[in-house]
Amino acid sequence: MVETRKKIEQRLSVLHGADLSGVHHAAAMLTLGCGPLAEVRNFRGRVKRVGKWALHVQCDWRIERAGAAIATRADLCGSDEDAQGTADRLYDALVRPAPVSVEHLSADEAGGLVLALSREYRLIVMPDDAGDSEDWRFFATGVDAAHLVMAGGAIAPESFD
Repeated sequence: MVETRKKIEQRLSVLHGADLSGVHHAAAMLTLGCGPLAEVRNFRGRVKRVGKWALHVQCDWRIERAGAAIATRADLCGSDEDAQGTADRLYDALVRPAPVSVEHLSADEAGGLVLALSREYRLIVMPDDAGDSEDWRFFATGVDAAHLVMAGGAIAPESFD
């Protein structure tokens, strides 16, 4: 039997000390880039610069500073213009002019995450353990390797391919 917390913390341990290098959104999904930027080609062949690792969050999440929420998943659920405004605001707070870095991370058996970041920021990820919908995924960008996928409050089987 897989110990969810240990598996998550082991896979995400590469983030310890890494700088946040990107904050974006795709519809209501929060996408974070971590680590040094590298050039990769997307499915259309266009070159883009992305962080070495990516965390895509589709479940509930909250970013706090000094204990006060500065953004939540609800901020990405409105119009595309509003969602882009939230992503831009988070980029300005977390990446520009000097990026925050991952100081500590912890997980729980339900697939929840807490990333303690520098300058008193925290990302809290709260999966919904109902259904099979994807909660979040973590992967190395540009690398053909299995993604760590949380779905329905459990590690998805494809995470072990």
